[in-house]
Amino acid sequence: AKNVKNILIKNCLDACIGAMLWWFCGYSFAFGVEGDSPNKFIGGKDFFSALDKPDNTTYYAFWFFQWAFAATAATIVSGAVAERCALTGYAAYTCFITAFVYPVVVHWTWSSEGWLTDGDIGPGFLDFAGSGVVHMTGGGAALVG
Repeated sequence: AKNVKNILIKNCLDACIGAMLWWFCGYSFAFGVEGDSPNKFIGGKDFFSALDKPDNTTYYAFWFFQWAFAATAATIVSGAVAERCALTGYAAYTCFITAFVYPVVVHWTWSSEGWLTDGDIGPGFLDFAGSGVVHMTGGGAALVG
């Protein structure tokens, strides 16, 4: 029962902190494109998930869907570090992966301006339904953790 409680708290922490940081900067780093000279490493526009966006259900549905992917990538680690990590350390990890690591990987692979999607020497990075981005990012973080 103690281990289950620990995992559930970490998963709730992933969802809450992940939503806040994905709204604040994660979505911008993943999908923000700056003008005529985009950055191929990291996005940088639409911080706070573009508060000036009109009521556009397609935009918010896409934001929510991408947040769920970010939270899933962060949650993968909770099983790997079960009972091996203090809650404060896990909260710091959640902040780092949701605000920086996962958004950068998403920008590289799913953004129209990412360096892996260019396809200069081939078709570019192909990923069906996010399995590579989500699970390799989460698995890599679990290996480090």
